[in-house]
Amino acid sequence: MTNLELELRGLAPFVELPPERDLAPAVRARVAARHPRPGKLVLALALLVVAVAVAFAVPQARSAILRWLGLGTARIEFVDKLPDVRTRRPLNLGPRISLAEARKQVPYHVLTSKLLSTPMEVHLRGDQVGFVYGRKVIVLQSEGTFFAKEVGPKTHVEHLELNGRPALWISGASHFFGYIDKNGRPRPEGLYLVGNALIWQSGSRTLRLEGKLSRADALRVARSFR
Repeated sequence: MTNLELELRGLAPFVELPPERDLAPAVRARVAARHPRPGKLVLALALLVVAVAVAFAVPQARSAILRWLGLGTARIEFVDKLPDVRTRRPLNLGPRISLAEARKQVPYHVLTSKLLSTPMEVHLRGDQVGFVYGRKVIVLQSEGTFFAKEVGPKTHVEHLELNGRPALWISGASHFFGYIDKNGRPRPEGLYLVGNALIWQSGSRTLRLEGKLSRADALRVARSFR
């Protein structure tokens, strides 16, 4: 499922097209004027524009849009109260395998860090490869495993730039983590989270680092993954 599909599914409950404000013809005409032969991407963007424009006309939907953001396969949602999810141990990162086997089973190049050296554990869940470095640092990477993080009022989300691309630094109070199923709904997972997390992209991969690290240390670790 693409980010576009997830966004449209998230907007669906709020979108109600008012009969007197049918925006689709105007959008299609404008797109057609600029692009005589629109492809699938142009059509998808046009549909997204219509959905967002209409949703912003509905107060409830507008509030929901302003309370979440996305980066790669990650969706961050701001909530007033976190769900009651217990910490699960051991970590549910998928079966434990070797790094060589993980590289064989995923369609992308698995990034590793010379700074952190060899991980103590390697796990595979779908196309998500997980590295565990002791009890302090976890690094996950994937191309198509979507996940959600819900952050409360005491958790801070900061926009950063890492290797010329957007990144997100989450710090403060612990936050909820869940994988997103094929229907776009988060599935709670009780990961052991210590509060700080860095999310960034490298090529088509989305990476997530979680652990007892400062922002400066987390960025230094992230830059070491190649």
